Amino acid sequence: MLGTVLEWYDFAIYGAMAAVIGRLFFPADDPTVSLLVALASYAVGFVCRPLGAIFLGRLGDRAGRRSMLALTMVIVGVSSLLIGLLPTYASVGLLAPALLVALRMIQGLAVGAEWTGGATYLLEHARTGWRGLFSGIVQASTVTGFLLGTGIATVIVRVIPEQTVDAWGWRVPFLVGGVVAAIGLFVRLKLDESPAYREFGEGVRSNQQSTNDVPAADGEWRTPTRRNWLLVLGIVFGVTLYGYTATSFPAFLTAVDALPLADALTTNVVALLIEVPLIIAAGALSDRVGRKKLMMGAMALFALGTYPVFALVASGTIAGALLGQVVFVVLFATVSGPMAAMFIELFPTRVRSTAFSSSYNIGVAVFGGTAPFVNTFLATSTGVDVAPAFYLTFGALISLAFLSRVRDRHDQELR
Repeated sequence: MLGTVLEWYDFAIYGAMAAVIGRLFFPADDPTVSLLVALASYAVGFVCRPLGAIFLGRLGDRAGRRSMLALTMVIVGVSSLLIGLLPTYASVGLLAPALLVALRMIQGLAVGAEWTGGATYLLEHARTGWRGLFSGIVQASTVTGFLLGTGIATVIVRVIPEQTVDAWGWRVPFLVGGVVAAIGLFVRLKLDESPAYREFGEGVRSNQQSTNDVPAADGEWRTPTRRNWLLVLGIVFGVTLYGYTATSFPAFLTAVDALPLADALTTNVVALLIEVPLIIAAGALSDRVGRKKLMMGAMALFALGTYPVFALVASGTIAGALLGQVVFVVLFATVSGPMAAMFIELFPTRVRSTAFSSSYNIGVAVFGGTAPFVNTFLATSTGVDVAPAFYLTFGALISLAFLSRVRDRHDQELR
């Protein structure tokens, strides 16, 4: 879990410092244009997530969950360190944004299997009746990473003058992320392989030695697995829109509401602090009442309430921005707490890493990574601050339709 926190910390600091990065790497006469380009480069990191999910997810099925998780830690840590050392546009011109985008793409490859790999590893250790709790913990760790990154960015922009932030202050969180990733790597190398994978691992490796093919080729990708793969992809559509909107509110508030960056970051930190324990509680509750009921209820409330929530967020006041974000994360915690458990329970152990990682990350790459850009673009181009609410509501309805087709397996053993 420490490793997952550190990995998502690296992604969070980029989003939190998007306005500064826009000025330094993508200068333009209009600050909004700089921010939009910076958010587009944020989305570029997600383009590579499906590739990383397929390649590293396959590695997790073939070589083990632990080996894959150690590799992702190295990639993200080194990339973060290098971003913190990059020259800016003023120093080397177009080479600066080119290098930044390249490093973001490399990070995206690793993160493509990070959350799904960590969730798979952890939940394969959990007994039936406890997987929802473990699911809440693994999801809370990603928010904790976002919280840590956003919190450090908040301290920097509040304590250090803007000129100093532009000169060198923006580099600090990236350099810290690179250094502390070494701690996560040390922890992950001490882990034992998951019990479920140990049971099937020898058979999978023997099959590969005789056929030189992926584990899925031995008949595991049957119709139910393919169907569940599509179900996960459809559910992720709306869920990931809301998830990445919640963590990118600072950029939205600075561009659309013209709130000072320090105030925008502070409201987001408070909302994320409230979200973390609620995610764990929702995951634990799903062990008692089922994943499907809880997730469908929250997405239905999102479909009905996204517009008024966005009206609060876009009110132009600190109080409105904070209240809107708090309501937003309360609903999202109810969806995200049981999510990992539901998805992992849909796939058999032999192909779980590949199937879960690929279906989840394709959805995240297409819809989640682009959410901050689309939300800001819709609001600034239309002049309607609450325009993103319509896009998110559509996503909630799509997720509801796919959730209705899921068979809940919260009380069954993993296959």
